[in-house]
Amino acid sequence: MEVINSLIRTVKVFLTVSLFYLKLGFIYFARWHEQKLRTKGKYNHSIVVLGDDHALGVGDYSTLTAGSGLTHKLGGELAKEVSIRQSWQLFNRGEYKTSTEDWLHPADSKRKEKPVLLTKLFQDPKYLKAEIVIVMLGSNDVLRKDPSITPQETVRNLELICQALKKAGKESKSIYLCTIPTAGDDTYLTEEQMADNLTRNQLIEAYCDKNSDGVLPGLQMDLASNFEMKRRNLYWKDGRHFSSIGYTKMAKDWVPLVRPDMVKREFSIIRSDLGL
Repeated sequence: MEVINSLIRTVKVFLTVSLFYLKLGFIYFARWHEQKLRTKGKYNHSIVVLGDDHALGVGDYSTLTAGSGLTHKLGGELAKEVSIRQSWQLFNRGEYKTSTEDWLHPADSKRKEKPVLLTKLFQDPKYLKAEIVIVMLGSNDVLRKDPSITPQETVRNLELICQALKKAGKESKSIYLCTIPTAGDDTYLTEEQMADNLTRNQLIEAYCDKNSDGVLPGLQMDLASNFEMKRRNLYWKDGRHFSSIGYTKMAKDWVPLVRPDMVKREFSIIRSDLGL
């Protein structure tokens, strides 16, 4: 009987893992499919969401053709806004299990094997033209070992990433930096690691408040700063990644944050066309 129970548990784990990676494959395929459907026009703008699992949309409902995560949900919410009159493309550049080290510009990295994610981003004109960049990154830093990433290194990496983003493409772009989601920390992390994540978010908030690089504060997605994030239904079954409900709430919260920025950019184009 014990052998049979062990076999059943093994099969359940195998099916769960297989289902997760199948879902992950759907997310990446849907992202590629959505980008293929984008159109260009005179009054066309773009937003890029880059980062880790939370930027990618892990935990959200996804099919082969339906997008997932913040980019998909935010696009739907912005379509309802009567004050947004021009076309806005949203690009999902989240990468699964990536850390802040993985997103550094090669010149800023101390690793022997240099990271390439940011370089690839800069090589694509459609991302370089982005007027708004949302950075959701840092949640995997606490899990990195050999070498580990301290809270101070996390925030320094984020500073370097934001500085590189500022220098590339449109000079007038807005960069929004989110705090690190901490749901599930009490399940997956030690007390020391939980304290480290708390420090990371405090340092991120201090960096945005200082505004020395012109980086704007994004959503506060951690439990300590935003009590609304404590709702259980905002998270997937692992208790760590956001659910479809969570990403929808996130998108609704982003609208009042980026809407003035978007309207200002649309108006500047109209003024330019009118010669004002």
